[in-house]
Amino acid sequence: MTFDLLDTSRGDLLTTTEFHAITNAHGAYDALRFVVRLSPKVHDLISSLPHGIGFQNSATQDQIKAFSTYLHETIHWWQHIGSTSGFMLSLSYPAQTHANLNHLRHFLDLVGPVKSIYRYAETRPGQSLPSTEVGLANTIINNQFDIEAFRLLVTNPERAESLVTKGMFESVGHTYNIALAQGVFALASTFDPAFALLPDPRDWEKEYQKMRAAREPGFYHGSPVELSPIGAYHIFEGQARFAQLQYLHFASGGAFDWKEADDAGMMSPVYTLAFDAFLTLTELERPPTINHPIIGLFLLICDVAINPGEAFPLPVRHHKTFISDIDPGMRFIHLSAGVRLFCPETAHEITQYDATEYESVVTKLCTALKLFSPMDNCRAVDHWLTKGDAFREALDLHSVGKTNNLNMPLQLLFGQFASFTQDKLKHPHLLCWPGAAMAGPHANDAMLGIFSRQSPLFIDRSDDIMIVPIVRQGLSEADVLETFQQFYNAHALYDLTKQWINSSGPYNYDYAWLQPNGTEREIKEWADRIFANVYGVSPDDFEILD
Repeated sequence: MTFDLLDTSRGDLLTTTEFHAITNAHGAYDALRFVVRLSPKVHDLISSLPHGIGFQNSATQDQIKAFSTYLHETIHWWQHIGSTSGFMLSLSYPAQTHANLNHLRHFLDLVGPVKSIYRYAETRPGQSLPSTEVGLANTIINNQFDIEAFRLLVTNPERAESLVTKGMFESVGHTYNIALAQGVFALASTFDPAFALLPDPRDWEKEYQKMRAAREPGFYHGSPVELSPIGAYHIFEGQARFAQLQYLHFASGGAFDWKEADDAGMMSPVYTLAFDAFLTLTELERPPTINHPIIGLFLLICDVAINPGEAFPLPVRHHKTFISDIDPGMRFIHLSAGVRLFCPETAHEITQYDATEYESVVTKLCTALKLFSPMDNCRAVDHWLTKGDAFREALDLHSVGKTNNLNMPLQLLFGQFASFTQDKLKHPHLLCWPGAAMAGPHANDAMLGIFSRQSPLFIDRSDDIMIVPIVRQGLSEADVLETFQQFYNAHALYDLTKQWINSSGPYNYDYAWLQPNGTEREIKEWADRIFANVYGVSPDDFEILD
């Protein structure tokens, strides 16, 4: 039995601008572009499955392995669009532009089209006051920096040391406050301007200001920075890998176990760091087999860790523990230690991978640690869908492959998020333990419908660098293609805006992955039109500051 089809790439959340065909791995999730990428061989094997993807008794070993890779990358999509941490990370890209949109237009009125704004602020004399051009430039830069810092601190805290020593860095509490507030403000501008349903960031901002004045650790400039050794990236990779291992174990009738996983190179540190930390903190031994309650508990703790409720979708309850209540890595550490300290019996409870076990263990852990549970989050979103017409419309349009044009990317992302929470509310166990739900004695027919509804929206093509939408069963291809085009129009706007603020030199038009058959001139003209429609000037009008 060969294992080459099981390899997945690092799937780093801090994606570069380069986009190319997968040749050194069989799958990757690109968090910046919201796209699943598969190698040509995996594409071909997935396409050859009877009736498409799913748990098939007649599948070959190679098809099973290829499907496990697709499952792994699909779980990354779920993490970024279905968990509250991942959803706020996904919103952070559009939120950077939304937070600065009026500031940028005002900057054009006061200063004119110059690039980069960072270089402008760096070289212009004068005080940085709100009423000055330099002050406005620094406001734009700081908004951009805070959200970038949030992404790094949440996902890869071990790589954040250089960031927190920069003069622009205020504190962890400030960074989290700004990024989450801007994400919620972006949603409110689209769905709930009066904050009738969404939590209002201005409420927790008042408490944050009090804590900063009182010099609470983590909330004032110069405060000692305590970073978790575990980040969302490590949790994401551990969760996706161990769910993949469960699928392979059950799909092989138990023949695939630890030895086979080790032989396949599937247990490298990037995939086991979170699991090893979990075993250390719980003081549990590595179980003898993949089908074991300890593996089920690890996957459940990953699920709870990446689904904080504080600030979104629920209000902040305990302001002094705001950072540790929000941060996925800190939550993971506290939940793992909580098993040992408060709920040791949970290490043996998960045997059937069913909803009763899920809700029992989640309730024990969240009650012990005074946290909102993932089910609390789902019920909050369900309340929005019941009481808020704009929220409901986004979900209804999403279900038929369409979106409202108002802040279209936010409409699309929220529609998918809402769909995921609806499935999770009904079937939390299937989304916590998808590997067990898709093969073997715990396979559940409902998982086929969930997997179809929650499939990635976008995927690469097997034969070139282009990405394309996945047309789900029953949807109009024309509607899906129109949605796809509008979504990536906005992506170009966000990218050019980021370049305007941060990047030296002329604008870069690295969009061939969207239009591989277009000439450089055609791609540039397309992106320039999108930029000019929003800002009233073309990138060609800018003075480039060396």
